[in-house]
Amino acid sequence: MTLIGWQGISVSVPAEWTLAAVGGDERSGYLRVDDERMPRLQVKWSQGHINLERKREEYARRLAFGKRRRKRPTGLEVDTGARILSQRSKPKKELAGFAWRGRHCGMGLLWNCEVCDRSVLAQVNWLAEESASLAGKAGAHETAREVLGSLEDHGAAGWRWWGLDGLSFLAPERYQVQKYRRLTRYLEVQVARGRLWARVARWGMVPLVLQQRSVQQWFREYLGGRREIASQTEEMDIKDHEGAAAWGEMQRFAGGLRRVMGRACRRPPPPAWAACAWHCPEANRLYVVESLEPEQGEVLKGVVDSIICHREA
Repeated sequence: MTLIGWQGISVSVPAEWTLAAVGGDERSGYLRVDDERMPRLQVKWSQGHINLERKREEYARRLAFGKRRRKRPTGLEVDTGARILSQRSKPKKELAGFAWRGRHCGMGLLWNCEVCDRSVLAQVNWLAEESASLAGKAGAHETAREVLGSLEDHGAAGWRWWGLDGLSFLAPERYQVQKYRRLTRYLEVQVARGRLWARVARWGMVPLVLQQRSVQQWFREYLGGRREIASQTEEMDIKDHEGAAAWGEMQRFAGGLRRVMGRACRRPPPPAWAACAWHCPEANRLYVVESLEPEQGEVLKGVVDSIICHREA
């Protein structure tokens, strides 16, 4: 299983499933997870509680008769009394489940959360011929329950998960996604709150990236192109791998005249910047984690400690 996290929503899914679409923000949004064959998981959330019975009936009618104006039976048999998860498994959530079968099958779950005041609708889909085995597991129903049982809509102890494409990490709970990039051999996620931020980047095909340089040499050159950062680096093992650490500050002004202007404006000192890089040979991945925070290193350490760069055999 691999973890997907977005805007406070986190869920563990089979490794073959990937985040395919996201929309909205923390207050109201959705995410969709696909495999090579079809959409497998959809999650929608909104702030505030909903009438679960009414929403379940509305969704059941949509499944049975479709979304079009000239509604026609879809041939799906919908069970609004299906028990998907026990209340004990989600003690601070009001639950309502449903399921359907036909040529397309699935399980769905709605809830209102007492902790974060969110309402969530989630569903797992499969084809009838996959009922005996889904994503290499014995039984689509068991897989769907495992996925829905892992779903959470808020963090814990002030931190929450972000994750996609096999990269997952913890960041402070109030941080929101600021930007992300997904390329063939590169993944970057940056989350922020105001002017404070944390950024995680991952490269594949590491020999092509390092080009026979050490991680420290590469990292120094990588940071050298960042004019907004005044930093120093040193070699350091990170997560028991060859790595390097860097620290310094973000520069508000460039050039002598602008530095004088900065002092004249009596601006408060800039937040501390810290970063580290490491090469995981087991996964053939190169990681960089950066943070801009009031206390140097606290957020950086939390993010780095949460990343699992490879799993032991």
